[in-house]
Amino acid sequence: MRLRTEPITQRSSVLPLIKTLYEEAFPANERAPMSILLRKARKPFVDFVGYYEKDTLIGFTYASLSRDRDLAFVMYLAIQPSLRSKGYGSRILEQLRQTYAGSRIVLNIEAAEKDSPNAAERLRRRDFYVRNGYAGSGFLMKEFGVWYEALVAGGPVGREEYLRLYSRFMGFPLSLLARPKIVPMPDAPRSPDGSGT
Repeated sequence: MRLRTEPITQRSSVLPLIKTLYEEAFPANERAPMSILLRKARKPFVDFVGYYEKDTLIGFTYASLSRDRDLAFVMYLAIQPSLRSKGYGSRILEQLRQTYAGSRIVLNIEAAEKDSPNAAERLRRRDFYVRNGYAGSGFLMKEFGVWYEALVAGGPVGREEYLRLYSRFMGFPLSLLARPKIVPMPDAPRSPDGSGT
């Protein structure tokens, strides 16, 4: 059964809950200011959406779309801490596939580096997306000092396509100043059981 959705705006009654979840789910160096997210969400190519079961806020997504709408970049996806591991993340990913039917979907996760303090968590997160139909894009990007792996669903996404989508969201001149560094991914990370993905 589909979760009910509502756009998140400055006037949303759940905005304080969204802000708290955003700050809990993402480290400070991976968060854009909420004021910028809300301002960008007024654009027709940005979707800031809350997901509900009955009247309970389950989580949110924040996505930017390419000009021809054949590519969606899910910048943020978060589930309320008390509702994690209950299937809601998979349900939201399926709803995103339906919402952006016919489009490729790309999202970034922290790169699964062996020496990172949360390496096991990063691998579990990657495995979750792989189980839900995502695959490695073949490239890593460094954005604001953090290395990410781009995962894709619905077909491959090239480096230049990613950069165009990034630039569209960031706008000029910020897209020039904050342009991510993109490199080929040397090896696919290993899952906790040792198998490759």
